[in-house]
Amino acid sequence: MDVVPGRVFMNKIEEKFNKFSYMVMKEADAKKKEMISKAEKERAEMISEKERILLKKAYDHIHEAIAKIEKEHNEEVSKAILASKQAVFNRRQEILESVFSNVRKKLDIFKQSEEYKVFMIETIMKGLEKTGQGEKQVFIDGEDIPIVEEIKAKSGVTFDLLESEEQLLGGCLICNKTKGIMYDYSFVNRLEAEKSAFLENYGLSID
Repeated sequence: MDVVPGRVFMNKIEEKFNKFSYMVMKEADAKKKEMISKAEKERAEMISEKERILLKKAYDHIHEAIAKIEKEHNEEVSKAILASKQAVFNRRQEILESVFSNVRKKLDIFKQSEEYKVFMIETIMKGLEKTGQGEKQVFIDGEDIPIVEEIKAKSGVTFDLLESEEQLLGGCLICNKTKGIMYDYSFVNRLEAEKSAFLENYGLSID
């Protein structure tokens, strides 16, 4: 049987077309797989980024909540500490008032006695001698001015007599202006020292 030349030519063209079609389909399939893979990768990265953002938001929220709780806790603790210190302070003041009100009364009685005049003479004379040479000042309570004026007149010692701006509760302050020194012989100073010692000895000091 003879082969028709035209048919052979058509068969070769069809064969080439089939091969070309196969290559195109193969390349298209590879491209499709590549695109699918890339899309899945981008999707995974997008999901991962969203998860990271959500996790960060969750972490920040938790951190803020913890910080708020800690702040509230610290504030409550501080309030409790302040309240306890205030309670101790109030009680301490009550004890001081109770104990030292009697001391104040005894000082007031002592200041009306002749012994107080003797005390003031000895204190002022020793204090003036201790301050040394220079311009001297003696500060006292207003009610003690007559006593000290009498001491000044009888002793002949030169000093400026001034009323203290702060209540001394008795006693005096002696100052040498020239040397810039002052000695505190006031009853209020001694009373405060006694209060401090009392609080420390009986464990009532507030740190």
